[in-house]
Amino acid sequence: MPSLAGSFLIARPTLTDGFFHRTVILLLQHGPDGAFGLVLNRPQKQSGQPFPIHVGGPCKFQGVILLHGQEDWVEEKERHASQICPGVYLGDSESMKRLTDEEEPPVQGKYRVFAGYSGWGPGQLDGELAQGAWAVVRGGAKEVFDIPTDELWLRMCPSPIPQPSLN
Repeated sequence: MPSLAGSFLIARPTLTDGFFHRTVILLLQHGPDGAFGLVLNRPQKQSGQPFPIHVGGPCKFQGVILLHGQEDWVEEKERHASQICPGVYLGDSESMKRLTDEEEPPVQGKYRVFAGYSGWGPGQLDGELAQGAWAVVRGGAKEVFDIPTDELWLRMCPSPIPQPSLN
């Protein structure tokens, strides 16, 4: 299966797993060694941070992951490598420093900070896709930054009813 990195996984209504029910995940990596992504529509209750934190998935790790839409935060030579999908970049420590140290915050909503991630072992996600648990959708910055998180799943979920033919 070709890599789905940069695509969105949309939980189908039949996926009733407690954590992943009605989730939208942006895949950062996908290949023979497994897959890694971030749940976009699970904001964490405010934790006293200067910016909102999202729960990226049930897997824990130290620190946070930053996605942003600030092209000027990425050096020209690193732009391709750090772009996840059109207009969405994986932040580094310098990006996080800009987010927390700037006198003026970046353009409202053009960043997301995540604690935790969603991970799949080798072949695990491919098996879930074969079972029909996820829809795969292409997208970009609009889906990540512009659609309110409480509306994201409803707006991205494909219709379970086939569209009638216009023949």
